[in-house]
Amino acid sequence: MSDERAEGAAPGGTRCGFVALIGAPNVGKSTLVNALVGSKVTIVSRKVQTTRALIRGIVIDNNAQIILVDTPGIFSPKRRLDRAMVSTAWSGAHDADLVCMLLDAKAGIDEEADAILTRLASVQHEKILVLNKIDVVVREKLLALANASSFSRGTTSILFSTRIFSC
Repeated sequence: MSDERAEGAAPGGTRCGFVALIGAPNVGKSTLVNALVGSKVTIVSRKVQTTRALIRGIVIDNNAQIILVDTPGIFSPKRRLDRAMVSTAWSGAHDADLVCMLLDAKAGIDEEADAILTRLASVQHEKILVLNKIDVVVREKLLALANASSFSRGTTSILFSTRIFSC
């Protein structure tokens, strides 16, 4: 009996993959995970550094499972705990099959976002830029922001997202 499936493919066409959500603090990573999963799996707060460890939520669609990995916000660490959280975020990005970099469209490319985009080039996985909170930004600014932050930085796709309110 011959097996005609592609090497590594799961039986019945089932697919599964890890998607890491990275970005600066308070860009909407946890809120996006909750919205995509359909229930509250991660805490959402206005306070920065609420997410301190990798949190996973699973989205199931037909024969596909997407494991979303919510990461701590990436910033310039000053204390040992800060360094550990940032290191955790980057490890989540390197271990995932796909990396989504969330960028707050209202804040634009500030110093933190620029540093993340620069370091993101070293991640060998496919990268998607997600411009979040686009409902509070003028459309002309969005196009300029998308161009400045994506194609020259190695991301392959751009997604736009309005504010998502927590579950």
